Amino acid sequence: MSEEKLLSVEEFNNQVTKWALVIKSKSRRTLASNTRSSGRLATNIDKFVDKLSDHDPAYKVKFNFLRYGVYRSYGAGRGYVIVNGRPVRGYRVRSDKEIRNKVFGLAAGEMLKKGYSVRDINTAKYVDKNDLRVARKPLDWIDQHINSDMDTLADLVQEFYGDEALRQMLQDFDKLKIKKK
Repeated sequence: MSEEKLLSVEEFNNQVTKWALVIKSKSRRTLASNTRSSGRLATNIDKFVDKLSDHDPAYKVKFNFLRYGVYRSYGAGRGYVIVNGRPVRGYRVRSDKEIRNKVFGLAAGEMLKKGYSVRDINTAKYVDKNDLRVARKPLDWIDQHINSDMDTLADLVQEFYGDEALRQMLQDFDKLKIKKK
């Protein structure tokens, strides 16, 4: 195998970045076609490919998006909470904003006085047992694309690290031979 056919660090990083861009694009299309929203979630998806330096291979791909993206994935938010894996009408005792601002509302304050831990209060939910209609459904808007394209990324990683192993072997090849004097 010639040296030109081996995948360089720069080529590997570029292909990993391209893979992340494809996932980002597919996720945006899924949100656009399956939701009736403002589009803020779709426009705020960002990808991040991490490497130790410009000369090192990528070791992590991360997608950043609004917290609402997690809620949308579960089918929660806008008057729905998740109970036993299903969206039902209800609300959390403490909202994200209250937790972020370290504020306890009336119901959360009462629970605190009764001896509940802050963690228990933060995860507590009120469910409307009389309202059985479910207008929200989970939307697998990013994970499906990551899962379906994982083989592409795995092949890329295997090719790069296989090439790197070959490169090291070729570099150390003379050390493997018996030295004849």
